[in-house]
Amino acid sequence: MSLMGGIFKALGFESETKTKKVKPRTKASYKLGDKKKNRVEDIDGVSVYYPESFEQVTDFIEFAKQNKAIIISTDTCENDIASRIIDFLKGFCFGTNAKLIPLNENKLFLILPEGMEIEE
Repeated sequence: MSLMGGIFKALGFESETKTKKVKPRTKASYKLGDKKKNRVEDIDGVSVYYPESFEQVTDFIEFAKQNKAIIISTDTCENDIASRIIDFLKGFCFGTNAKLIPLNENKLFLILPEGMEIEE
């Protein structure tokens, strides 16, 4: 600290060095089970979508086409519909060079558009 900085600090003015508060990062957590009661809207800033029919998944894919990562949860739909949705997502990811990453018990999937990576 310089002499002037010390004088300013003694007089109650700001010091030369500023400290930046760093917000601690929390890890994403997600619990399946409470189907509609406690729906999570996003996990670490990535939107979570809950398709209840096959037709809805095409609407959610529009976000991925805009180079936005999305999470799709199939825990609210029947098993045969969930299977169709997963197959559709796999085809979409193959066609656009995106990545489909299963996150939890084959019910939660992360779609990363081409060029995006996961930061650990």
